Amino acid sequence: MNDLKDICPAKMSKERIKREYDLRVLNCVSEGEYESRMAVWNGLTLAGATALEAKTYVDNAFDKMQQDLKEAKRELAINYADFSTMANEEINFIKVHVADNKTQYFWYATIVLMIAGTIALCI
Repeated sequence: MNDLKDICPAKMSKERIKREYDLRVLNCVSEGEYESRMAVWNGLTLAGATALEAKTYVDNAFDKMQQDLKEAKRELAINYADFSTMANEEINFIKVHVADNKTQYFWYATIVLMIAGTIALCI
């Protein structure tokens, strides 16, 4: 969880917007699933410098989401087990698509080498 908190806020915001579009438009997820997945993103932006383990983080995100829904006088029927599953999936998504710069650099280098190899073969 510590490596997720060190992500640049601008990059996190950009990826969050992409993820919201992906969930709402492309995947057409239910309101409950959308709220659950976004609760993970909300918690990451608010986590600050506190070190949290994944399970504690998921518990806190669930409690915060339930509290926010209660304050907004909305009911969202989702149990903790479903929320935990979605939250862990979302944390893995963030780790792979937002926090993992090494994999991104590997693919960039592979593309550059392929282009250079193609040009060398053509010459």
